[in-house]
Amino acid sequence: MSLHNLNWLVSHTEPKASKMVDQLREHGIAHEELLALMGTIPRHEFVEPAFSHLAYSATSLPIGRNQTISQPLTVARMTEWLLLYSRLGRVLEIGTGSGYQTRILSHFFNKVHTVERQQFLYFQAKQRLSAMGINNVEYLFGDGQSGWPNKVEMDAVIITAMASRIPLALTDCLKQQGVLIMPIDLPTPHIGCWRKEGDRWKCLGTESAYFVPLLEGMVHA
Repeated sequence: MSLHNLNWLVSHTEPKASKMVDQLREHGIAHEELLALMGTIPRHEFVEPAFSHLAYSATSLPIGRNQTISQPLTVARMTEWLLLYSRLGRVLEIGTGSGYQTRILSHFFNKVHTVERQQFLYFQAKQRLSAMGINNVEYLFGDGQSGWPNKVEMDAVIITAMASRIPLALTDCLKQQGVLIMPIDLPTPHIGCWRKEGDRWKCLGTESAYFVPLLEGMVHA
């Protein structure tokens, strides 16, 4: 990104978002373009209206259908890992949710493939991001554990729900040297970042975190 565009992002940061960005920086998030972007995205539009006044606070918040938007630090940490370790071609996101993480990914990756099992959230996120002019995202209402249906090879996979095991469909679609980011509850709940190296996985980072569980199947309406 050019210095001009980075300065534009910074100049359009809302006061509440600016405080959020300062807190992210204090917790070690150092990628300036990511910080600037998170300062400009209207996070209050991605949560339930009753909680919009808390949108820039350091907490997860309801988005409907018993789902949540992750706290800003968790989103920033996972995204920064991708920016540090992944090729920025195609990324598969499992759990579109509100579309907030999707919006961030769309800024950095050439193509975002995102899957949501809740039909209501799928339509809501698709409409929300389309209204924001985001046009490099492919949306799928489906079971995320089955991966992307067209067997497209991904540079990265990011999963935004907690699991006890990693679905093979999601690791099989990764290119060699591809990056997987996933919350897992063993031995304790945390998010991890791994790189695919042959038939082995190299851990690049971990951090404590809590997510809603990764579930099978689809929920209509």
